[in-house]
Amino acid sequence: MQIPAHWAEARIEGNIGGKKRVIRRFGWSDTSEEDARLLAERRAAEALRELQAGRPIAAREQKLPYGGEGLPIREQVLARRGDIVVTRNSYGAHCINVPDVWFADVDRPPRSELSTAMATILVAIAGAVVTALVPGWFGWRVRGCFVLPVAIANGIILRMLGAHVARRLENTAWRRNAGVERLRSALRSVPDSRFAVYETPNGWRLLALHRTYDPTGAEAQDLLEHVASDPAFAQLCRLQACFRARVSGKPWRMGVRGIRPRPGIWPVHPDRRALREAWIGEYETAAVDFAACRFLEEIGTAPVHTRCAEVQRIHDELSRARGSLPIA
Repeated sequence: MQIPAHWAEARIEGNIGGKKRVIRRFGWSDTSEEDARLLAERRAAEALRELQAGRPIAAREQKLPYGGEGLPIREQVLARRGDIVVTRNSYGAHCINVPDVWFADVDRPPRSELSTAMATILVAIAGAVVTALVPGWFGWRVRGCFVLPVAIANGIILRMLGAHVARRLENTAWRRNAGVERLRSALRSVPDSRFAVYETPNGWRLLALHRTYDPTGAEAQDLLEHVASDPAFAQLCRLQACFRARVSGKPWRMGVRGIRPRPGIWPVHPDRRALREAWIGEYETAAVDFAACRFLEEIGTAPVHTRCAEVQRIHDELSRARGSLPIA
């Protein structure tokens, strides 16, 4: 796991196949911007030599918030607790990054289709609109004839809308319950294990308490697949050799506008740093009234590993998972 504090980008020009080309590469460092610049220059020179040798590589690297193949995580470092690093992600939320304690986020099962109810409601609305407009087309004398049909249509619409809302609520509760039971079954099938389960706005977060894992190893990846975690999350864990979890609310769930300036990838140009600091103040003020997740239960009876207990303590403190705040 590598989450450097300093970044730089180097730009060099060279002759490739008789044409002038511009090559750019990033550099990074935990010690200084100068070290980051020197690394960027070395990487740019190496890339130029590769291109001059006829190897097909990109002239410029993408600026990705969560790194990529061969690139570290590119986020603002907020705090370090040993090898546990707290960062601000590309939309402004705090995340903990851990090299050896397994996390997974699992979404609720998808909603069942409600297209029939929606189609019926739309037809009823269209009928009511037509019913209301017909008197205008045919004159005021016949308007009275349409009062009763309009009232009936409105009553039908309201009853169907009420039924639709009730079905959505029932469907959401069913998805939550079905998802929890599926997760419990999956976790109980892991031998000699113990997991903490947390509720998130869109599903659940899992934390392994019984042992540590190598995020690039087959055991960690297989376990992520076993609980149906997001495949993109599993890939990022493997690429960056770390597990991570968001520990503050998403801004749009707390009524906070999107991060400024955009995009939110670190570092921010010095000319726009004041704008970012103003947004951070707005975000942090709102975030104190929300939790990122809520502790639900532990599944399994294996002893708790001391390292996992340490990470859980920090996670629960930062995410406010043990309180009653609304989750965002």
